[in-house]
Amino acid sequence: MKFKNLFSPVKLGSIEVRNRIVFAPVGIGAYNSDETVNDEYFSFISERAKETGLIITQGTRPSEKLGGVKLIGTYDDKFIPGLSKFAGSAHKHGAKIFIQTVMIGGNDPLGGFAPSVVDIPLYRDKWGRGDIHKPKELSNEQIYMLIEDFAQGARRAKEAGFDGVEVHAAYGYLISEFICPATNRRSDEFGGSFENRMRFPVEIIRRIKKVCGDEYPIGFKFNMHMDIQPSGIDEEMGLKIASRIARENVAYLHEVAMGEDVMVMALGKYPSMPTIYQPRNTTLPLAEYLKMNLSGVPVIAAGGILTPEDAEKIISEGSADMVAIGRALLADPHWSLKAKEGKRITPCIKCLVCHNEVVKRAKIAACSVNPYLCREKDAPLIMARVKKKVMVAGAGPSGITAALAASRRGHDVSLFEKSGKAGGMLICSTVPDFKYEFDTLIDFYIKELEESNVALNLNSEVNEETIRKQHPDVMVIAIGGVAVKPSVEGIDLMPGSSAVDLFLKNKIPEGKNIVIIGGGEVGCEAALWLRRNKKNVFVVELLDELMALEEMKYHTMVLGKMLAGEGVIAYTGSKVKKIIPGNTIVEKQNGEIFNIESDFIVYAAGFATPEEKIKSFNGLTPELYVIGDARGPGKIREAVHEGDRIGRLI
Repeated sequence: MKFKNLFSPVKLGSIEVRNRIVFAPVGIGAYNSDETVNDEYFSFISERAKETGLIITQGTRPSEKLGGVKLIGTYDDKFIPGLSKFAGSAHKHGAKIFIQTVMIGGNDPLGGFAPSVVDIPLYRDKWGRGDIHKPKELSNEQIYMLIEDFAQGARRAKEAGFDGVEVHAAYGYLISEFICPATNRRSDEFGGSFENRMRFPVEIIRRIKKVCGDEYPIGFKFNMHMDIQPSGIDEEMGLKIASRIARENVAYLHEVAMGEDVMVMALGKYPSMPTIYQPRNTTLPLAEYLKMNLSGVPVIAAGGILTPEDAEKIISEGSADMVAIGRALLADPHWSLKAKEGKRITPCIKCLVCHNEVVKRAKIAACSVNPYLCREKDAPLIMARVKKKVMVAGAGPSGITAALAASRRGHDVSLFEKSGKAGGMLICSTVPDFKYEFDTLIDFYIKELEESNVALNLNSEVNEETIRKQHPDVMVIAIGGVAVKPSVEGIDLMPGSSAVDLFLKNKIPEGKNIVIIGGGEVGCEAALWLRRNKKNVFVVELLDELMALEEMKYHTMVLGKMLAGEGVIAYTGSKVKKIIPGNTIVEKQNGEIFNIESDFIVYAAGFATPEEKIKSFNGLTPELYVIGDARGPGKIREAVHEGDRIGRLI
């Protein structure tokens, strides 16, 4: 077996797990208004249980008395039947399953309770509502009530058939707030000294053991590092926390890290959910530090672990005992099964669409590269009743996914690409050295095409003559959008290019001073790329902040920090008024006008649909579909999902 260490068994307390793969506790929003488990969650878990060793559920709520954010409930016996089906959905494929138990604490916007009332970023403006709130301080009586609630929630999980429970003491949630000095300012038995701050989690663990039995496995997820000021958690304190909890005979330690607050975790020293602009395996140094200094308890490593190769290396080198695979198992539900069988895995690109849908938009999780996340029952392809000749123009993500889906359903599919490489706009994302996963995604699609029955035609632009020659039954137009050239006086008097063309050609322009018109995501990525290639870069953006219209603030915060740190100069609330040879004239909102000495203009002002080109295809085939950016500008998620939908519709 290729990954023999990854697929070796491991003991977690009283149970043995068949391998070292942990499906991380990923919240997908799959619960009903009454906090029962949504039926979609059963198939979601069942598919990911195939060859996975341990499933850890998303957070469940053991008490309804304090706080208002709804989760899956464990605070009443009425939940046991649904929880039993939940556990069974993992067991049917041989996986062990632990239920995660958590209280939101001071972060709860519907009624936050915390160890202490403190005014820190953790408790401010994090749910996108502009509110500033302080939590209420828990009384001693309420703390002991919660300890009992945690224990009874674990008891219900055990009765429902769960193999163990994970106590969630991480991020900015309630138990972590007791542990961290910055959030715990109490002077009673639950605050002050380290031992007192640890009393709450220790008493929870002890009470669970009392209620469920000493042999019932308890895992502990905690912040090995916490950037909260003025007194957070460093590696030394993280080790101290782990050592104290290890004395309670827990089944494992699940390390993560925390930024200043939940919504800016990506800016922390060890991002637990690295973005597209950050490398993989971001908290691995913390797991290694634990393994180096603490023995006798298994350690789970986390933080953007995406590939079986990385996971095998982590286990074989003794950096951790198990690996938590989260988003990668959302992108491909059969990650574990494919790793064992040596099959190709749909790669996660760390786009964080999944997290954004649940946390920011309060919806069921979605995935850019997996249209069937939380719709697993709809994933199997249905063979076409009538075989058709299908012609797809454009081998970007929408065209490729449409071609593959249609071909796998039995259609005769030809895919045409005017350039010499498949990938479309994805190619732009492979050029900058700070976008980490897109090479992998393009390689995946190319190999999928190579092993399919799709006839790929490179260096072949589709036109009326091509279509008449092919005589297809169905035409799918996926030729992408056209970069908009701003209507600026004198823009043709200076050398220039769209940002997209620069990326596609992987060509650094001549000259030292580069002005970029447009401070959206594409413009900012071009700015950083050019700056790293020794250019002086100036971004001119009409809105009051860079990337203001980008929804994924996890990414924009990281990219913005990189731009500032590397010396890109940004003029927001400004517009390019005129261009003359060697100079760009800029006007601020207040009417002030200034000059930027410049050698080259890059425009990143959005995309338009190629309407005239699309019109030329009308009436040439019985069926015609326009998808991807050719239909309207979108992200990779829209391209992949629409391509798959059309491929299944034909």
